[in-house]
Amino acid sequence: MGWWWVPLMLVLAPWLPGNPGIQAGAPGLWQWVSLASWLPGVHPCLLCFGPSIQRARLCRDITGAPLKDPRHQHCLEALVQAAVPLASVTVGSGQREALREIIMDALHFLEKQKDMKPFEVSLQEAVNTIWVKLSQLKEATACVPPCGYQPAARVFQCATCRFVDCQFPLDCPVQDVWARADEAITLHCDVPFATPPDLPITWMFAKDLRTQDLALFEELPGSAEGTLSLTLQDPTPGTIACRLGVLSEPLVRKYFYLNVSGGSVEAEQGLQARFRAVLRWPHGRTHLHYMASLGLGLGLALGSMALVLLLVLAWDSQTPLDPQSLRIPYKCEETRVSKGGHNCQDS
Repeated sequence: MGWWWVPLMLVLAPWLPGNPGIQAGAPGLWQWVSLASWLPGVHPCLLCFGPSIQRARLCRDITGAPLKDPRHQHCLEALVQAAVPLASVTVGSGQREALREIIMDALHFLEKQKDMKPFEVSLQEAVNTIWVKLSQLKEATACVPPCGYQPAARVFQCATCRFVDCQFPLDCPVQDVWARADEAITLHCDVPFATPPDLPITWMFAKDLRTQDLALFEELPGSAEGTLSLTLQDPTPGTIACRLGVLSEPLVRKYFYLNVSGGSVEAEQGLQARFRAVLRWPHGRTHLHYMASLGLGLGLALGSMALVLLLVLAWDSQTPLDPQSLRIPYKCEETRVSKGGHNCQDS
């Protein structure tokens, strides 16, 4: 595994489960940068500028010894060891050239001091001068989470000799926005970090969907020349997205999900008032109107009953009738009359 696993474990320790975590700018992040120079394939800032032959020539001029001479090897090792602390240096991308000049000036200083002071003394003075000049450089712009490509925050790392961007996705998390159907709403595509001027802005919409899938969006007409704000007069449920920058090189994409509810409070109050008016008798109607409506209903009911009776009688008329069944029953009461006959009266 090699000797370098110890500093590697020290670097990874803050990231292990159970650790409170590391935020941007926390000591753990700088611990990674400062220890990275001890890992295989990672070099201090001195090795980022100028070829190795330049340092070999410098040590030859300082020591006067050939390449394989122990004094020459000692000079090269001393240069590298003195530059190890510089592995923690990180400057803004626009200050890389200034950093290179600081390093090269230190090497030139060593070359001028070769006949005046011991090499170790001159080397320490050169390193001290480097730190003084580095402290005068403008501090690099910090990355602003959680999303977007941030050119102003791009930095140059001495530990890797590379430019490093903020490790954030281009797509911002979806923001929930609440709106009413009959009220205008304004969305803003601004971001909390610096952006180049005159960036094209594109607005897109995915109806009835909460999504970040660009294939589901339709570009709103004329939005590429629009402003950072979009006003919707009649919001519709769905996701509104805005893109800063051209399609091939966007800086950020923001998403707004529109949660659209009913109309305004005033409109709802008017609708409720009309609904209550339907449920009660208006003041303009009189008792006569009510009686007329009631009579009409009773007439319809009686007409329906008569129709049913006629249908029943028509059905019965189709069967033969017994004459006896047609006799009208009556009650005959005998009374005694003067001629001895009977007198029957219909009851």
